[in-house]
Amino acid sequence: MIVKSRPAAVQATLLAMPTFANVPESSLFRFGRLAALAVAACAVLVPLREAQAQAAALAAPPAASVAPGAQRDFAAERQAISDSRAWTNYRFAAAERECYGKFFVNHCIDKAKEAQREELLVLRKRELEVGEAERAHRAAERDREQALRRAEFEASQPQRAASEQTSREAFEKKQQEQQLRDAQRQGEAPQRAANTQAYEKKQSDYDARMQEAQQKGAEQARQRQENVNAYEAKQRDLEQRQKELEERRAKAKEQQGQASAPRPFGF
Repeated sequence: MIVKSRPAAVQATLLAMPTFANVPESSLFRFGRLAALAVAACAVLVPLREAQAQAAALAAPPAASVAPGAQRDFAAERQAISDSRAWTNYRFAAAERECYGKFFVNHCIDKAKEAQREELLVLRKRELEVGEAERAHRAAERDREQALRRAEFEASQPQRAASEQTSREAFEKKQQEQQLRDAQRQGEAPQRAANTQAYEKKQSDYDARMQEAQQKGAEQARQRQENVNAYEAKQRDLEQRQKELEERRAKAKEQQGQASAPRPFGF
């Protein structure tokens, strides 16, 4: 069972439902017990009809209640429909329990079910209307956004055209500058070729002089080595002659000493 607060008018209507306790005693004596019970069972339908009308009014607020230009709260409307459906089912359960205390139980329950069905049908129609209105609102919002974007696009068209023109002019200017540089480069090509040729000749002369210097250096180194070798050979020859001279001097001195010594026999 769904427990929720009841509207004051519906609660007062349910409290006013006739039962065995509040059926007038004169009615019981006039029509008998069976007639009184029939009156009590039929009387249940009156507050149910009134409550049904009140619930339908709550679930389907008039269009005049929405201020012009104000956006509908579809979520709140769906919640109100859901609450009304729960309240309808709650009142049907209460009426059904009340019917079990009456004589014509099935007839009372059938009437309560019919009232419930009609009320749920009203709520379902209201739910479908809210869904359709929400879809239409979303479609209108989508169309409005597309119209705004289209208007913004069209409004910015002159600025984009100006920007594209500026970009095109800048690109053409760069192309012209590149063409001028290419033409200047082509005009300077013979001079660059001459400079390259002069540089290559200069480099070739330098390489030739470097090779000649290397050869001359190698020749000079060889000559110096030969001079060193000749000097060393001459020094060795000089030392050898000096040694031989000293040996001859020593030998001559020795012979002279022998000649000057006295001979015992005179010869």
